[in-house]
Amino acid sequence: MQKGFSTIITENGGYADLHLHTKLSDGNLEVEELLTLCKRKGLRCISITDHDNLDSYNLAVEPAKALNLEIIPGIEISSVWQGKDIHILGYYCDPTNLALNMELQDFAKQRITRVKAIIKKLNALGIDITFEKVLSYCKGKVIGRPHIAMSLVDEEYIGSFSEAFTKYLGDGCVAFVEKKGLNPQQTIRLIENAGGIAVLAHPYKSGVSDEFIEQMVEWGVQGMEIYTPSQKGAVGRKYKEMAQHYGLVGTGGSDFHTESGTYPPNCTKMPYTVVQALRERREKSRAEWY
Repeated sequence: MQKGFSTIITENGGYADLHLHTKLSDGNLEVEELLTLCKRKGLRCISITDHDNLDSYNLAVEPAKALNLEIIPGIEISSVWQGKDIHILGYYCDPTNLALNMELQDFAKQRITRVKAIIKKLNALGIDITFEKVLSYCKGKVIGRPHIAMSLVDEEYIGSFSEAFTKYLGDGCVAFVEKKGLNPQQTIRLIENAGGIAVLAHPYKSGVSDEFIEQMVEWGVQGMEIYTPSQKGAVGRKYKEMAQHYGLVGTGGSDFHTESGTYPPNCTKMPYTVVQALRERREKSRAEWY
């Protein structure tokens, strides 16, 4: 268990949102569009955590400076445990780290293979979509099920994005294909070796057990999201208490994807002092590593 760090941070000093997506994964805004929106929403600091890639950070650094908006490198890596997607956020990773970038290249190849397998299943069901069509919705290196859903909606095979998952693409559905990838322990190590801090994303939304969270702590996770739209009331208090018990930095954010979505940037009103705690944890970890 990690000791000596406060989890529940309530001091004033601005707001941060450390879970945001752009077109470089499955969001609908360009990087600069997202930065402008975040500034308009009153944020002091953000992290763009696109799935399985760090490309947004380099694109965001200069525009963020112009907006006087602090930005820290972020990524959301999809690990796999017992057939379930476990999303792990990495903050302060070195975007030039060779081992990390090699793994991300492999992830991109695995995503293409999975998408093609899903399309094959959909074709067998009489749904006439192509890989090229799905690829046209992908603006970055990270193709996935959301881009298939977009194609299904545009081709009018289903009526909504969410229906694509409940009818075809979700776990156990007729066109579902299990994901392959690193396990959570390997993912945490990958983030650490790139100089980053590993944080468990949206534990309630992911449906992970309390025992699994304890296992993640044993594997070296340094934080857990406690400021999330899906974790309110008694649920939110539970995860705050767990983070405090295990000495984890309690982070969070909107998990913003689209302007038409329910949760805009800064909807969680997470205090900036969370960023300070995350930075302190990173410096402590670096001192221990070296």
